[in-house]
Amino acid sequence: MGGSTARKSSPAVAGPWPEVALAASQAATARLVEALLHGTRNLLNAMTMNLGVLGEKLKDDSGAVPPTLEKNLRIVRDQVFRVDAILRVFAEFMATRPSQLSELSLAQVLERARQTLEHEARDRRVAVKMDLEPGLQVQLSDPLALRFLAFQALLRALLRSPPGGEVEVGLRRQGDRAVLEVRDAGGDEEPDASPGPALEALGRVRSVEVSIQAGRCELTFPAR
Repeated sequence: MGGSTARKSSPAVAGPWPEVALAASQAATARLVEALLHGTRNLLNAMTMNLGVLGEKLKDDSGAVPPTLEKNLRIVRDQVFRVDAILRVFAEFMATRPSQLSELSLAQVLERARQTLEHEARDRRVAVKMDLEPGLQVQLSDPLALRFLAFQALLRALLRSPPGGEVEVGLRRQGDRAVLEVRDAGGDEEPDASPGPALEALGRVRSVEVSIQAGRCELTFPAR
């Protein structure tokens, strides 16, 4: 009998995703994140404009908004600005645009990572203290890798820290190297979601020395 032959689906196989599927997933995620950021910021802009209009309509005969209503408007306005600031930091931190820069400020990258993880630290009630040598430039041709390493080193410390704990982030020069050290008050056990293996794997392919020992993570970069 004639007719087309239906293609049989391959049985499901447990294990790591193929590289092509992983790349497609990452590309789709990037598009969704971009759409989310664009849509959310448009919404925040509309809210800001309408808050201004509402404030004008609430003014009394003296030209002022009653104090109780002004307080409510201020709270909403402050929260809108706060979310907008978080989105701007997130968008800048997650940007994957190629860069021609070979020398990058690690202190600035670390500060952005801290801002991005600010909610995580507050939710876990963990204080983050940073002692960064200013003006220290790192020689790394992949800005995305630098942001990933800084972010994951700080995230690892937060995940390990007990409530009320403290994370210490230090950056200093040692000869022609820049040493980033992140310390936490966690024990010897790593959390299930620990980014330690990812840090070590990326460090190997980007010529960054990675040393992880319990409550200490040290990354060493080539510097000016």
